[in-house]
Amino acid sequence: MDDTFELRERLSRAWRAVFDNAVEAGSPPEAVAETMTAVAHARFAELFGTAAAASYLALLAEQMRDVDHDEAETLIRGEAPGPAPFDEEMTAMDPAWIERDPP
Repeated sequence: MDDTFELRERLSRAWRAVFDNAVEAGSPPEAVAETMTAVAHARFAELFGTAAAASYLALLAEQMRDVDHDEAETLIRGEAPGPAPFDEEMTAMDPAWIERDPP
């Protein structure tokens, strides 16, 4: 299977659909996010090793700090902040899509 932008987009929508379905079923969003992150991180460590998993988390944290820094600079300049990541409406997706063959 090729790792393409389209695949990453489909996977992102699938993860979001699973998240939304769990929240709609009554799970607290914070618990869903923490659990999904823990499961993904554990699987990442299984696939790539614990050092790579730790480095990956460090890189993600650094990227988030950069975003926070950029947002603070925007506010200091008196500009309106842009939309937060994931604020855009995402189309719901059938969580079982991955079990089906592509069209």
